[in-house]
Amino acid sequence: MRLTTTTTALVATIIAALSLTSSVHAEEFWSEKDVSIVPQTFKITNLLRTLDLSKPIIREITSAAVLNTHADQDQTDYYFPVDHAYSDNLAFISAENRKTKEVLEVTKDEEFYDPQFQYYKIKLATPLPPGEKVQITVRTSLTNIIRAFPTHVGQAEKQKFVFFGNPFALTAYPATKQKTTVITPNSVLEVHEHPEEVDLVIKNNQVILGPYNDVSSLEHGIFEVQYELSGAIPHIRSLRREIEVSQWGNNLAVEEHYNFVNRGAELKGQFSRIDYQRNPMGVREGNGALGFQTMIPKLARDIYYRDEIGNISTSVIAHHPDHIQLMLKPRFPLFGGWNTTWYIGYNTPLDGYLRKIAGTDKHILKVPVISPMPDTTYEDVEIRIVLPEGAKNVKAVLPYEVDDIEYSTTKTYMDSAGRSTVTILASNLIEDHAQDLFIEYEFSQMSYLTKPLAAATMLMAIYATSIVFSRLDFKIGGSTLKKQK
Repeated sequence: MRLTTTTTALVATIIAALSLTSSVHAEEFWSEKDVSIVPQTFKITNLLRTLDLSKPIIREITSAAVLNTHADQDQTDYYFPVDHAYSDNLAFISAENRKTKEVLEVTKDEEFYDPQFQYYKIKLATPLPPGEKVQITVRTSLTNIIRAFPTHVGQAEKQKFVFFGNPFALTAYPATKQKTTVITPNSVLEVHEHPEEVDLVIKNNQVILGPYNDVSSLEHGIFEVQYELSGAIPHIRSLRREIEVSQWGNNLAVEEHYNFVNRGAELKGQFSRIDYQRNPMGVREGNGALGFQTMIPKLARDIYYRDEIGNISTSVIAHHPDHIQLMLKPRFPLFGGWNTTWYIGYNTPLDGYLRKIAGTDKHILKVPVISPMPDTTYEDVEIRIVLPEGAKNVKAVLPYEVDDIEYSTTKTYMDSAGRSTVTILASNLIEDHAQDLFIEYEFSQMSYLTKPLAAATMLMAIYATSIVFSRLDFKIGGSTLKKQK
């Protein structure tokens, strides 16, 4: 299909941005090490790729039948490439054996360098003998790679997005046959660019590219689709979680501070409450965020919610068998480009999160990294865990790599030496990252006496000070008057 002038300009802009990003990464990688090619020990006999555009977070599933073509050596490492232009947008990657559903270890590879690609090494569960096949499924999640087009829409107008990517499944090995299926939210879609050598097929809300035969490794092309996507594009610019552990009070106190923005198409004109009340369904079909939902523990108590300027929104709590659902509804819809801030907090019994190793002073605290909100991306996340006073030999164990882990000391009321604190910094998280992190530390029985002894010492100091001051005479000339009498 031929491109319109506006679409052509948009595609040119995206290509220029991706080229600039790739060139920057290329200079960095070239300066560190020469390009090294992944050993061509595999061949892909058949590959099926599914690209899901039905949500704000782009999900890609690549399922490949991999053949060991090495003459006399078993293979254990399969390499999966990611374009450097999308490396900062890659939020999550996982792999499994398609037949056995066994999860495979995935790590960022530092051995093989390329100016355009970052390789991820997938460790096979068992070595693959020569001439044998294995089915490998790789799942990736990409954030912030779709753009609203047009960039501004009316209050009840539906928004459209443009996705620009590779029509081929990017692989480090040649593929005998591969096919790509693109899924959109509905049948309102237009394909503006695709390889001309293969006809594409559009069925309802699906675009089928291929099958392609004899595709070389790292094959590239141009594919652009414009589609309709209703609803908000929820994004948390910053999340600060503060978790305080009290073994004396058997309590876990949690407080979460949110900074939210809607990344949908920006509102054209001004918000009209009259139109909103007259046609509420129109806003639902547009991109206004009408509310937020998050899950908290089922035993949570003392739940509170505040906006930045007070409690001006509606909050509803719904109890479920395994969790409590907290629903927040602002006073007006949050359209594209609009933002807001709020914080929530609660207390919950510590028993469900802390375990003591029998016969030792070692304790293991298990808490989730985030409380997930559906289809939401998290830009910057800070998790601050304050342990009881007396905790030592603290160690944090996380299920995936994060930006930084800091160990420090926090002093609160009635503290003497301070409380060990773990601060975890992460970025580009999604609901898939709502996994448990573990904090290991030692806490002896004598440490339980730290707080009572500190309180007793402070009270004794107050009483002693009051006794001393009560016996002092602060009257001017008081002793002289007594002598005269």
